[in-house]
Amino acid sequence: MISEAALADLRRRNPVTEVAGKWVSLRRSSSPKWQMVGPCPIHSPKPHAKDSTAFECDAERWVCASCGKAGDVIALVMEREHKSFPEAVEWLGGVQDVDPAEEARRALAAAEKKRQQEAASARYREEERERLHRWWKHGQHWRGTPVETYLRDLRGVDIPATARLRYRYDAPFTVVDGKDERGAVQYRVIHRGPAMLGAITAPDGRFSGLHITWLDLDQPKGKAVIVDPNTGEVQPAKKMRGTKQGCVIELLRCASPHMLVAGEGIETVLSVYTARLRRGLSMDGIAMWAAGDLGNLAGAAAIGCSERHPDLKDAAGRTRRVPGAIPDFDRPAMVVPDGVGDLRLLADGDSDQFSTRLVMDRAVARHAREGRRISVAWPEPGLDFDDMRRAARNAGQPAEVA
Repeated sequence: MISEAALADLRRRNPVTEVAGKWVSLRRSSSPKWQMVGPCPIHSPKPHAKDSTAFECDAERWVCASCGKAGDVIALVMEREHKSFPEAVEWLGGVQDVDPAEEARRALAAAEKKRQQEAASARYREEERERLHRWWKHGQHWRGTPVETYLRDLRGVDIPATARLRYRYDAPFTVVDGKDERGAVQYRVIHRGPAMLGAITAPDGRFSGLHITWLDLDQPKGKAVIVDPNTGEVQPAKKMRGTKQGCVIELLRCASPHMLVAGEGIETVLSVYTARLRRGLSMDGIAMWAAGDLGNLAGAAAIGCSERHPDLKDAAGRTRRVPGAIPDFDRPAMVVPDGVGDLRLLADGDSDQFSTRLVMDRAVARHAREGRRISVAWPEPGLDFDDMRRAARNAGQPAEVA
C-alpha cells in the first residue's frame, strides 16, 4: 500500500504542467482557474497546435473538454501511456520515504495557497463581470446600428424586440501576451472595431458576461477578419467573456414560458425565430435562447463516460474517445425553467455528427423531467439552420422550423 503522503510527494515532484508539456505544446491560459492550455496529450492529432484549448491544467490537475477525461498526473500517465496505477507511479519515478510531519506542513501550506488562489480567482471573475457590464451599459440598442444591418440584411433574420443585443463601435479584441512578474495574465490588443454584444445572464437574471461578435459589413457574412500581427494567425471573430456555464443569451424573452427553443449560436436561434414568424406560427408563451456553445447546452459528460469514435484517431493512431451521453450533474449547464413542458433543442449540422449526437443525447438526459416533452431538431448534414433557411428562401420554399 502506498500512503497518501507518498502519493502527494510524487504528485508534487511531477507537476501536471511539466509532464503534459513533454507530449504537447502548452501555453499560458487566460483563465484564472487554469495555468496552462493546449492540445490534449491523450488524443489530439496535432500536439503542437497553437489554437487548441481542449486541455486545461495546473500543477495538480487537468481536464479535457473534448474527451471528457480529468484527473491528476497519475491518471494522465495511465491514460496517455496505457499503464496501470502501479506502473504509472513507477513511470513517474516511484514513491520515496516521506516525513509525515513535513508532509503535514506541506499540506497546510498547499491548502492555504489554494484558498488564496480561489479568492483571487473570485475577485478576478467579479472584476471581469463589472468591466463587461460597463461595456453593456454604454452600448447602443441594436436598432438602427450595424448590428441590425448585420442580422437583417446580411444574415436575413428578424430580431425580436426583446433580444438582449447591443452595439459597441470600438470593442477591443485582445490575446494573451504572457504574465507579469506577479503571475498576472497580460493581454495585447490586436484589433478594435464595431461589435455585436449579447448579454449572458444567469438563471436569476443577473448579468454574467458578454457574447461578442466583431463586425465588418464589407465581408460576405458581416464578420470581421482579425489577424494577430505578431503571429499571422487568424482569430475567431466571436468571443465569450465572463461566466457562460449555466447561463444563456435571451433572444425571445418570456417571463413564464411553456415552450423553450434553445440552440448554440445567436444566428442559429434567430433563424428558427424568423422561420416561425414568417410562417405565422404563434410566439405566445415561447422563449428562445442561445447557449453560446453545445457544451453549455448539454453540460459536461460524467467523468469516465466516453465513446469510441468510429473515424477519429489520436496522434499515435489509436481510436479517439469522445465525451459520452451520461451527464455530470455536478457541473453546470443551461438551466431550463421548471414550467417548460416543451423543450426544443437545436443541433449543429456543421460539426462532427457522431460527437454532436452524443452531446444532444446528453442534453436530453440532463433536461428530462416528468411531463416534459423534449425534441431535437437536426439541420441537414454540413449545414446549420441559417444555411437551410436561406437556401429555402432562395428556392422560394418555406423553411422547416423547430
